[in-house]
Amino acid sequence: MNQSDFKDWQSYPMTKLFFASVQNRIEGLKEELSYQAGENPRADNMKVGAIQALRDVLDTDWFEETE
Repeated sequence: MNQSDFKDWQSYPMTKLFFASVQNRIEGLKEELSYQAGENPRADNMKVGAIQALRDVLDTDWFEETE
């Protein structure tokens, strides 16, 4: 994938939808924690781990020059 292909990929509606969905899921989990934190520490830990994993997806450097 070259830089031009990568820019095209970023502009695809499904790519934008995917990243928006990941961001929305992070916000939803944070909202759940704001209301339910402390009720079930194991569930809290799972949500925190999921947030970190989703942030890793958003923070990944998706472009790698191959040509």
